[in-house]
Amino acid sequence: MNFIKSLLLITLSVLSIILKAQQYDGELQFVGRNFLNNKPLNFTQVKIMKGSTVVSEFNTKSNNNFKAALEYGNVYDIYLINAVSQKMFIRVYADGIPENKRHYRITYALDIPFFTKDQNIDTVQFTKQFHQIVFDGKSKFVDDTVYMNKFIRNIYKKEEIVKKDTTVPFINTEKLKEYVQLAGKLSLDNDKQTPLKNKTIKLVNKKGEVISTSQTTNHGMFVFQGVDAAQAEGVSITLAGADNPNNDNIKLQNSSLEKIDVATGSNQSFSFKNKEGSNLISKLINKDFKYNIAGKLVATNGAEKKVASNKAVYLMGDKNNVLQKTKTNALGNFLFSNILPGQTYSIAYDSADAETNFIMNLYSVKDKFIKRLDSVSGKKFVYKFLSVSSSTFNDLVMDDADLKMNVKGRLYGDNKNNPLANMKVLLLNDNFERIDSALTDNEGDFSFKHLPYTKQFLLTAENEKNILESFNNVLVFDNEDNLIKLVSLIKGHRFNYKPLSTEQSRFSDIYVDDPWLSIIDRELKANSKTGDGETIIENILFEFNKAELQAQSQQTLDKVVLAMLSNQKFNIELSAHSDSKGGDAYNLKLSEQRANSAKAYIISKGVSADRITAKGYGESKLINNCGNNAICSDDEHAVNRRLEFKLIFK
Repeated sequence: MNFIKSLLLITLSVLSIILKAQQYDGELQFVGRNFLNNKPLNFTQVKIMKGSTVVSEFNTKSNNNFKAALEYGNVYDIYLINAVSQKMFIRVYADGIPENKRHYRITYALDIPFFTKDQNIDTVQFTKQFHQIVFDGKSKFVDDTVYMNKFIRNIYKKEEIVKKDTTVPFINTEKLKEYVQLAGKLSLDNDKQTPLKNKTIKLVNKKGEVISTSQTTNHGMFVFQGVDAAQAEGVSITLAGADNPNNDNIKLQNSSLEKIDVATGSNQSFSFKNKEGSNLISKLINKDFKYNIAGKLVATNGAEKKVASNKAVYLMGDKNNVLQKTKTNALGNFLFSNILPGQTYSIAYDSADAETNFIMNLYSVKDKFIKRLDSVSGKKFVYKFLSVSSSTFNDLVMDDADLKMNVKGRLYGDNKNNPLANMKVLLLNDNFERIDSALTDNEGDFSFKHLPYTKQFLLTAENEKNILESFNNVLVFDNEDNLIKLVSLIKGHRFNYKPLSTEQSRFSDIYVDDPWLSIIDRELKANSKTGDGETIIENILFEFNKAELQAQSQQTLDKVVLAMLSNQKFNIELSAHSDSKGGDAYNLKLSEQRANSAKAYIISKGVSADRITAKGYGESKLINNCGNNAICSDDEHAVNRRLEFKLIFK
């Protein structure tokens, strides 16, 4: 059944060249065409809701089509009611439009198939939206195909197996379908291992037909949900020449980054399929795959900006229920873990934290603007999003390599009267390799700080002083003195504890790694040289062939400003670097201009000029092998376009 044929008619109409930040003249023109059994369906009642508020209501009368103008910044439910068919509704996420694109006028057209009431369908499913429309982060609205495919699988009633005769065994030989979740990563198989960012990946069956599509994240990760494992045969991807200029092979890894296969392309098309004796699909199955997402809150009032530090931030579910709560750090950053793919979430902050005459904006931790938080739910300002890979969601997704963790706990023997002091505790990864070690203090407390994030770790202890010999159990508490686990001891064996994921989260703190944070928080002694010569690299965006800072680049430099104003005990040597595209002399001159542009911005924010030296190096210090004679992708060239800040402590 061809469930939905969607026509995307994109009209980008800029009403004026210069718009004030508060002016939004754009809108989404939603055009719907109603059909029943492939024939036009007239006299449909259409009701458009924004939360519990009716925005508009009308009847198509003798027509089978309708048009609705939807303002940006809201989520809409379009209810479709007809006497001969099943009542249903479409959800339109018109709240994800970046501020700099709210002057766009976009037209989206959809052929809507209605269902007769006597069809063999599960009517309970229609209490949820039967289709979702989302903004692609660039210039158009698109179908949420992952949600659509999942809905289709659930609407038809499952046939019951009837036992024909109680005296004769009835054997059902039909194999039950197994629906699974697949997760993996795609990258170029070269020395740089460049991830394939924001690329469409296809899931195919044994006939080569496309079952479903997904999109890779900024780190090359992809997810397919609700996959019939018996039907799925492999995945494929087609690249543009600029994505793979050297015709490198493509590497496929599972979600644990274990290599599964390498594919050689034909006309930049690459396929990974099940092979005899090796089931590729089974290696991608991961029912527990979850995202980590992070963002930054910044309050703005015209040209004035304030980092929203130490503010409570909430992760909320689709029923506005609070799932997680955290606080922003000194840079305004926050992190939420265990985000399930394909779910609706909201990021919120308390309206009590809002500053008068300031607007709170949500940015990525890479300082890319995401959304103005101006939708109110209860006493919270919220940003609602769908955890499906798209340009906007990908800006929130964090790679494990971007994260750090702290692990803190407390150990007792048998009861709380026996803190296990001066015992060496080892933190191991799931390959039983040592990550770090620490000694418990007199209270039995242990602490590991600033460690690379790992999804699973183990705790063990060296019983050199036979401390554990007199106890039957070890009690593991968090630092707030809440019991997490009772671990039974076996004589002659070490204490070993592998936390469940729910237990692990209770005494581990995951956060976004940002070197400026440690500089801001550092308490140096008067004669300390700690960190002297440390270099911090930032990818600063400039327009092509220009030295003027873009808004995103200014946002990044604001971290430097905050660090220098918070800690007066260091100076910086600022160096600008370019890629190898263009002439050497020209790149050198342009990088010098960019270095001076960055220096001038930092000084304009109140940092003393004598604390900064600036120099441009052009393409003389590339950090990969993308030199003049090398052919590299845009992503590989981009890592060389950077600013470096060498910290010199006084």
